[in-house]
Amino acid sequence: MKNSLKPETTPVISVLKNANIRTVMVTGDNLLTAVSVARECGMIEPDHQAIMVKADSTSATPSVTFHLLKEGSSLAFLLQSTQAGILQQSQLTSRYHGEQLDKPFTLVIDGRSFDVVRSHFPDLLPKLLVKGSVFARMSPDQKAQLVTDLQGLGYGVGMCGDGANDCGALKAAHAGISLSEAEASVASPFTSKVPNITCVPKVIMEGRAALTTMFSVFKYMALYSLSEFTSVAILYWFNSAMGDKEYLYIDMVIVLAMAFVMGITEPYPHLCKQRPPGTLAGVDVLFGVIMHVVLMMAYQAGVLFYLKSREWFVPVVVKKETTILCGENTMIFQASIFLYVSLAVSLSTGPPYRKPLYTNVLFMLCLAVIFPCNFFITLAPVHWLPGLWNFLQITPHPYLFFRCGVAEIALLYMLLSYLLESHVFHSRWLHTILKVVRCKRSPRNRYKHILAGLDPDWPCLGVRIRPINGNENDGHTSIQDGHITKHSIQDDNWSGGL
Repeated sequence: MKNSLKPETTPVISVLKNANIRTVMVTGDNLLTAVSVARECGMIEPDHQAIMVKADSTSATPSVTFHLLKEGSSLAFLLQSTQAGILQQSQLTSRYHGEQLDKPFTLVIDGRSFDVVRSHFPDLLPKLLVKGSVFARMSPDQKAQLVTDLQGLGYGVGMCGDGANDCGALKAAHAGISLSEAEASVASPFTSKVPNITCVPKVIMEGRAALTTMFSVFKYMALYSLSEFTSVAILYWFNSAMGDKEYLYIDMVIVLAMAFVMGITEPYPHLCKQRPPGTLAGVDVLFGVIMHVVLMMAYQAGVLFYLKSREWFVPVVVKKETTILCGENTMIFQASIFLYVSLAVSLSTGPPYRKPLYTNVLFMLCLAVIFPCNFFITLAPVHWLPGLWNFLQITPHPYLFFRCGVAEIALLYMLLSYLLESHVFHSRWLHTILKVVRCKRSPRNRYKHILAGLDPDWPCLGVRIRPINGNENDGHTSIQDGHITKHSIQDDNWSGGL
């Protein structure tokens, strides 16, 4: 009898690993079966050694031993105890030379040993969590506890399961996917109609695209408000103001349409290693917003200076009453209508999280309607449609060459804004510079500290570890390979239930 892998499993595991997403198997099956499946599907690399963590609590003092799980190992091998001596406190000054590993390794453990480690070896548990690939013979409660422990180290944990025994873990995970429409679907926020794990990359891609889109729309609305505030502040300097019809065109025709269609771009069909920003208060996000504000203020001030440098321009006479029909008002309005479209285009960048902008049909249709309208308002002469100018409360400038210059400046601003957003604000080199500026020296997540602090000689095979003085390790210090070791604890992690 053979329960072979589904053909979709191995390619999906490969996609996740190429995206630097860690995969972990948590199952109720036998340990050897789980290790064999993990090797076959690629969870355990061919050049990695599988180290079994065997914990024993039957004696007076619990102990943990590491065994090299070789190819073709039998159950008798797993149950065989080693002849290595037990390290006593008096032996701490001399190093025990046990068998060392000559290849990269991963840890595997069963449910009984997992309970012993959690209860008596709290300093060993974080190492087990960051290096473990297979957790076998796990009960439903243990699966849920494993998910919670991984979250405690700073991992973003997703769980994929198909049975009632996975309900607890599906509910505890950040993102749970049920592969059946039975009991597990009640506890998980996502349910796949296809009974295989091809849905996992899709959920991740949809989640990244949704997060990126949410940030883009939020930044668009924030920059729209700041831009309008800048326009109003400039006009107040000349005792002028934008008319009601100008506000109506900007808010209802441009901003509302752009904000609606920005959010329907589909996710990019390939996973990348880089993750999107996780917070709006991040340095990268705030730096991009500040630079956009500086750029759009310089743009509006630039077009106003361009107007004032013309010999034929007559500045508005400041009066007690607010003046709407003036050259300054028309100039700021014509610059603003291009600015809002430019922001929408630059904030709708495509890969690596969303498809290219041109794949969003509704967005392109909106641009096909709004751009001609903006160009008409900017380039049309005074004697064309005078009723429209009266309705919008603007006075078109008399010279075509000047009006073409305004349109050229607007297009230059759009190009510069798009290039900065797509090639600078999300670049790796800028991220590195900002990290140096804010003096970030250590990672925030605990699991990165654990991985960085692992001893190259750990674990030492055949060495039995016991709590000091036979008591539970409440001091978070263990006797390991002849040394007293202390462990400091906390990219994405994906657990699979069988």
